[in-house]
Amino acid sequence: MARHGACAFGAWLALACAAPGAHAADALVADLEQRLSRSDVDALNTYLTAKGSTAMASLHRQTAACQRAAVSLTVRLSRGRHARAAGEHGDALRIAAGRCPGYVLALLTSIEVPRLCTSASTWGAATAARELRRRIADIDADASLRASPRGQACRAAYHDELYNTRVVVKRAPAPARPASS
Repeated sequence: MARHGACAFGAWLALACAAPGAHAADALVADLEQRLSRSDVDALNTYLTAKGSTAMASLHRQTAACQRAAVSLTVRLSRGRHARAAGEHGDALRIAAGRCPGYVLALLTSIEVPRLCTSASTWGAATAARELRRRIADIDADASLRASPRGQACRAAYHDELYNTRVVVKRAPAPARPASS
């Protein structure tokens, strides 16, 4: 009992002990929401990309883990004019789209769906191909995603990238045969 410290003293502490980083995560998103309410998306993106800021990485870990408040905030921040921040937010949303596609797609506009339903910039060709195939299968297996316009657009974007971009592993062309005389 002593090894868990305060967690052993009561059930009312169980929630806090079960997820020790949950309060810090909630605090980060709340702080960023406060900053956003006092300024604008571009100012918050500038803050997040400042040298030495760990807030961006923390926000993106929460987004990738499908924490709703973090995903919602990241979607709003991805619409800013700060190119580096928008790119990083896009990658976090691409990761989240593989874990909670219904929620992420519901927050995106129809124009954003094809842009964010692609592979993450950190994936190599083999990882991207494997992940795109898995995501296509996930959409095909989910009746609501399969039937929704956003789900269909996302599936089409994944399919297009899988079969028409760098992800495709193409065979080398066969050597030309010499002409017979």
